[in-house]
Amino acid sequence: MGSPAYVIINPTMSKLTLTLKLPFYRLNACKAAEFERLTLLNTEVANTLLSVDKSVRRKYTSKDFHHVEIGSMWINQTIRNTCAQTKVTKFKRLPIEVNNQGYSVNRGW
Repeated sequence: MGSPAYVIINPTMSKLTLTLKLPFYRLNACKAAEFERLTLLNTEVANTLLSVDKSVRRKYTSKDFHHVEIGSMWINQTIRNTCAQTKVTKFKRLPIEVNNQGYSVNRGW
């Protein structure tokens, strides 16, 4: 049996965040290669954003990156990550990150 999961709720917190780390569903060599390719594209976009002044960087949207083959919710998250990382000058590797924007879990029977 696996280790038990614990949820700690602090009543003084104004915001509760839940993070789920899910494994890839039926990951095979093709899906792994595609994830690696998208990770490299995402890292390239993030480093391009880091080369721009932070005040200009905050004004970018996914529409400014329509030529990149990554979905808009991933690009928007990358823009948020590059604006938040103030001390980073260059990413070595930035995997695609998904938050709950445009994401739903369905029960498929």
